[in-house]
Amino acid sequence: MENKGTKYQQIIDWVKMNIENGTLKYGDKLMSENELAEKFSTSRQTVRRATGDLVAQKLLTRVQGSGSYIGGQYRPARSEHYRSIAVVSTFYESYIFPPTLKGIERALSGAGYSMQVSFTDNRIQREREILEGLIEKDNIDGLILEPVKSVLPNPNLKYYEILKERGIPILCFNAFYPGLDVPCVRLDDQEAGRRMTEVLLNAGHRRIGGIFKSDDGQGPLRYAGYLDAMLNAGYKTSQNRMIWIDTPMTLHLSEIENYVLKRLEDCTAVLCYNDQVAAQVIDIAERHGRSVPEELSVVGIDDSYIAATGRIPISSLPHPKETLGRKVGENMVHMIENPEFDGGYLYQEEPVLRSSVKQIEREA
Repeated sequence: MENKGTKYQQIIDWVKMNIENGTLKYGDKLMSENELAEKFSTSRQTVRRATGDLVAQKLLTRVQGSGSYIGGQYRPARSEHYRSIAVVSTFYESYIFPPTLKGIERALSGAGYSMQVSFTDNRIQREREILEGLIEKDNIDGLILEPVKSVLPNPNLKYYEILKERGIPILCFNAFYPGLDVPCVRLDDQEAGRRMTEVLLNAGHRRIGGIFKSDDGQGPLRYAGYLDAMLNAGYKTSQNRMIWIDTPMTLHLSEIENYVLKRLEDCTAVLCYNDQVAAQVIDIAERHGRSVPEELSVVGIDDSYIAATGRIPISSLPHPKETLGRKVGENMVHMIENPEFDGGYLYQEEPVLRSSVKQIEREA
C-alpha cells in the first residue's frame, strides 16, 4: 500500500488541496500527464495511477483524446449548439408512446429546441444504425432514449459512451441500461407492482399469479414489487403461478393460452404486466369458462384506454404518459444548461379501482 510520502500520494493530495482552496474548479482541465510527471519528478505510470484513483473518487473525469477535468460528472462544453435533440423510442403505436412523445415535444419546443425522432422497434440492430447515424452527423445537443430490451446484454453501449465523451447529455425514459451511467425518468415500477398486488391482497386474495415481461427492466422490477407485497403480508409465493413473456408475446398471449390457463388454474387473482396483457387474460379466461372477476380477479398497470373502456373495466395503476414526457424534455434542457443537473425522476401513482377485482372472503 502506498504511504503518504510517495509521489503517487503527493499528486492526489495536491489535486485535492487545489480543489478545496478553489484553485481548481469544476470543469477546469488538469495538467497533462507529462506536465504532472515533470512537476512531481515521477513517471507517467505513477501519474496515471494517481489520476485513476481520483477518477474513482469522482473528483476527476477522463475524456478520451482530451485529458482529465475536475468533477466526477464533467462533460466538455460542445463547441457548437444545434438546438436539436435526438429522441430514440422503441415504438410509436402503443398507447404509452404518442402522449409521451407529445409531452417531450412540447417541453423541447417551448425551450427553443427541435426534435429528431427515431424508432428502434425494440431491435438492437436498428438501435445501432440510429446511433451510428447520430455519431456520424454529430449535430445534436442531447439524446433522449428509451432502451431496447433493457434487461438483456446490449452490444451498443459503446456508442453511448462515444456520445458522452463528446459532451452530449443522455437521458433515458421508461427504462435504463444497467451498464450505462445516465439518469432516467420513469414510473417507479417496483412500487407499481407492489401497489397493485396490495389491491388484490386487500380484496382478500392470497393465491395471486403474475405475468411479467422478461426482456425489459420494468418486468423484473414489477415482479420485485409483487414479491415485496406478498412476503410483507406473510404469504407464500409460487413459481408455478408465474408467467414470463417477451415483448412480441404481450400482443399474442392467445398463442400460449393453454400454458396461461395451467399456470393460473389455482389462482383467484393475477397481476398483469400491463393493461394490454390484462385484457387478453380476461378474454382467455372467459373463453374457457372462468368468469372475471367472479372466478378470477385481474389487474394491470398503465391505466390506458384499454383499462377504462373494455367490456370489463380493469383496475390499473396509471403511467404518467404526457406528464412524464414533459418532465423528460424539461430535464434534458436542464442537463444541457447545467452538466451537474441530475435529470433522473421517479413517478409514484395511485391505483385506479374498477370492476375487474372481486372482494372475496379472506383465505386462511
